[in-house]
Amino acid sequence: MTELSQRIAEQMGTGPHVPQQHSPEPPRVHGPRVTVARTSGMVRDASPRSQQEHLDDLVRRYTARTPTSKRIAQRYRRVLADSRAVVGFRSGTKEMLYPLAGRRASGARLEDVDGNEYVDITMGFGVLLFGHEPDFVTEAVREHLSRGIQLGPRTIETGEAAELLAELTGLERVAFANSGTEANSAAIRLARAATGRDKIVTFLGAYHGHADNVLGRTSGSGPHQVTVPVSRGVPQAAVSDLLVLDYGSDTALETIARHADDIAAVVVEPVQSRHPSLQPVEFVRKLRELTRRHGIVLLFDEMLTGFRPAPRGAQELYGVTPDLATYGKLLGGGFPIGAIAGRADIMDGVDGGFWSYGDDSYPPADTTFFGGTYIQHPVSMVAARAVLTHLKEHSPHLQERLNARTAELATTLNGFFEAEEYPLRMSHFGSQFRFEHRADMELLYHHLMVRGVHVWEWRNFFLSTAHSDGDLEFVADAVRDSLRELRSAGFFPGGRPVTPAP
Repeated sequence: MTELSQRIAEQMGTGPHVPQQHSPEPPRVHGPRVTVARTSGMVRDASPRSQQEHLDDLVRRYTARTPTSKRIAQRYRRVLADSRAVVGFRSGTKEMLYPLAGRRASGARLEDVDGNEYVDITMGFGVLLFGHEPDFVTEAVREHLSRGIQLGPRTIETGEAAELLAELTGLERVAFANSGTEANSAAIRLARAATGRDKIVTFLGAYHGHADNVLGRTSGSGPHQVTVPVSRGVPQAAVSDLLVLDYGSDTALETIARHADDIAAVVVEPVQSRHPSLQPVEFVRKLRELTRRHGIVLLFDEMLTGFRPAPRGAQELYGVTPDLATYGKLLGGGFPIGAIAGRADIMDGVDGGFWSYGDDSYPPADTTFFGGTYIQHPVSMVAARAVLTHLKEHSPHLQERLNARTAELATTLNGFFEAEEYPLRMSHFGSQFRFEHRADMELLYHHLMVRGVHVWEWRNFFLSTAHSDGDLEFVADAVRDSLRELRSAGFFPGGRPVTPAP
């Protein structure tokens, strides 16, 4: 392990990593049973009597706890097209497949429409680094709204947020968008405009939004490997200039070098949201050298890693400065936002670059298309300024403490998994985490919801500064109790149960 890798391992609580190949994971419709493999610790279906009885009882408990959420999902299904409502569909568990309908939220807790309280580890899909309704964001927005939204004029908070974002990231210029998808689309367009090239490189397992031009996957192998759309509705032409490579592999570096003269940008999710243990530091450093040598724009997608593990995000921990970086999620404190930051010569493609009043200066650079009605929305700008100000005042202690608490939770649960021989582990990067399975663990998440831990359909989880030690112990107890109940019903047979202390 290199000195840099050791530094990341120490700060993140992880060890050396061997890169693996990953494929995109679009929503799928599964068969009529809880499909799990006998060799991985669960039986292939729920036909054994004890397991079927357990599943029936779990469905009863789950739906009895959240009947109003279920009624709401059913009532609006015919008119509301909602992708979240079908993620992970299985006939055997379909009665529990509906988004939780919320009533109120504060800090690390939320309450559903049936009055149930939850410790939230979904945290707005990574948005809520400071918990639900942090006072410093709420007060800033309330004060702004007392004077009217002011849609049309530019508020001073826009410039102040841009200055803070540039200062915290160390990047030169900033532009705002409405979402992460918009920010990434604009950054790719800027890279193409700056280089005069068309090809874009992304990596298997990464997610860069729902624009057509990044929704590709590989098909075939060797010289016959091509990029194809990930789903119907995405035209082949949209991904014709997209190369999707294996993250962390030498082959990826070789392919980029071979096509360098045609590549405008290499887009990297430094730590992929569904693979937080995949942290190929040396690969990213080599990628930085390669892209610089060939005049390729290196674009970091820091939607989830921006500001969360460290003030400068994954850039700081990897020791790599990209040409462009995109942000969103926690930057808005709960309000919709996206941002692009980077080298001035590339960002000048938005507005032509710097010029002054009172002299003969003018915008020196050519521009590409960039705009939108709600870009620089005043409420989002007020929230972003509040978030960035808070980060400036409290970093890096804020991140260091949250990282340490996440690592402690991982150590506690991974020790339990190992001691009692459960086929999973908790992997994490900073304060985002995920349970990595060697078996089908779908019922675990339903158990957690029944026990008052709020999880979401894509199973990525986050801690916030609002979580207390008691909240973390509550989550750990819920995981332990859920797995033990599953084992008592015949799932995950064997193991070495730990005898409770008298």
